[in-house]
Amino acid sequence: MLAAFLILIVLICASPIAPLVDGNILIGIEATTMAVATAFVARKAASEENEPLLGLFRLVLVVGAIPALWMIIQLLPLGYIGLANPVWESTGQALAHAIVGSIGVDTGAGLLGLIQYAAVLAILFVTMAVTRDQSRADRVLFALMIATTVICLSVVEPLSRLKLFTSPHEDAVRNVGILGVLLAVTAIIRAFERWQLSRGFSKSKLIFSIAFGTASIAVCGSALAIKWTGNVEFSLAFALTILLAIVVVRRLEIDIWGLAAIAAFVLVISASIVWIQYGRLAADPITAYAEDTTSVEVTRRILAETPWFGWGAGCFRILADIYRLPSEPTRVQTAATAAAKIAIELGPPVLWTILAAILLATAVLLRGALKRGRASFYPSLGAACLMAMLLRGFADANIFAQAVSIIAAATIGLALAQSSGRTGR
Repeated sequence: MLAAFLILIVLICASPIAPLVDGNILIGIEATTMAVATAFVARKAASEENEPLLGLFRLVLVVGAIPALWMIIQLLPLGYIGLANPVWESTGQALAHAIVGSIGVDTGAGLLGLIQYAAVLAILFVTMAVTRDQSRADRVLFALMIATTVICLSVVEPLSRLKLFTSPHEDAVRNVGILGVLLAVTAIIRAFERWQLSRGFSKSKLIFSIAFGTASIAVCGSALAIKWTGNVEFSLAFALTILLAIVVVRRLEIDIWGLAAIAAFVLVISASIVWIQYGRLAADPITAYAEDTTSVEVTRRILAETPWFGWGAGCFRILADIYRLPSEPTRVQTAATAAAKIAIELGPPVLWTILAAILLATAVLLRGALKRGRASFYPSLGAACLMAMLLRGFADANIFAQAVSIIAAATIGLALAQSSGRTGR
């Protein structure tokens, strides 16, 4: 497990340089390193340390395999059974010979998307396996904090003018900044809990943890302030509410009815805010809250003609060139939102399946947080992270950026690993 743990730490700490590396090369590096780490984990999969997590491993594997299996199906030559994208028929007519097509319109991009997804899923599994131990979990938490802080430093004034840090993170900084704030708040909560519970946790460690967490909040918060939007405000506030609500519930020893009342109150307030701010736009959530309006129209045109089985993973850029009007931007890099990208590439049914899986995972983490007592902060962090990324997925498509996906997958894996354990106050 030590080798897999070290590989994970190196990958997390290297995530700030992700934009400096060619995307395809980076996906290959990430997939290769995580394949090695997964092999190390597999050797110890049956150890006593991971035994309490085996049921959770199976659940995550089954749910996580659904998009991967669908991506594989999209790559298969299904023209023989009549389940292929119509574009292949017109291509065959243009080339004057039959082509046995697939669901995906770009098999190369689809294969690359499958590899990237498998690498992110491997990060989640490896993190779950190596962070069952509390000391390793703490080290991963601080590695994640360092990574998010360095990324946010690249856009914060006045350091951004000094060019001491790379600054290609501007598109993804909103998502990284939200994760950074959640990680830092969790670290501060952790420090207080450990200080009260453990005699070995000295006051100097408490002061250091609070100082480090406060500095990280300041940096990530400053980066968010530069890129501030209404969706960022709502996502961050909602995620922090989940994180801090668990602390209040545990401290006040609120029973299940009190917890249900708090949950109902939060949901009513959230729904009211969404309706007041967006009104009728809430009826079309896939693109209604997009922050980058330059690609909204082309995204909606593609969505209107998307079949239920999608166009194939990684194909949006090709479709954007086809559907783009002469008056629109010449290069539309990605869909208006992550939700739209999934619906277009994998099909609307997969989008709603993923949404249901996220809600299920959030429920599992919240249940684990309530069971863990004083160790509730890690599962709470995971639930807050999932909700933040879910909301951000309806605002932009940058949750798929390499740095964001690495940090988010490791955070959720850490939370899942720590969601199972002894019950206690």
